[in-house]
Amino acid sequence: MVRLLVPGLFGFFLFALWVWAVIDVISTDNVLVRNLDKMVWLLLVVFLPTLGAVAWIGLGRPVNAGFMPGATYTRPPPQDRKLAPRGFEDSDQWTASTKPSTPSADGFETTAAKERRLREWEAELAKRESELDED
Repeated sequence: MVRLLVPGLFGFFLFALWVWAVIDVISTDNVLVRNLDKMVWLLLVVFLPTLGAVAWIGLGRPVNAGFMPGATYTRPPPQDRKLAPRGFEDSDQWTASTKPSTPSADGFETTAAKERRLREWEAELAKRESELDED
């Protein structure tokens, strides 16, 4: 009985590996495939099932790919802000430089204050333009 069961299980394992490799080749993005073109990998896996599937796993799959077909990473990207890449706009210096100059009680500049500053800037611009026109 065991003599009949082991070859059947081994054959089932190889068939499952082949099906998984075919699905993985199809679902992997063209840019991430290594060493050969995606279509060449698909032909290798289809026409040389065991050898093609093993070669795909070792030589064709993206680096650090997960178990799921088409996965491009081994674990999900970090959701914690401290672990995520940070740009200059995430720094305290950036947030300090972008704070409004005349904050209200809740920390934001009111519409009236913005309009007043805009009128001041327009008056200053008009003054500069008139000075340039005189020259």
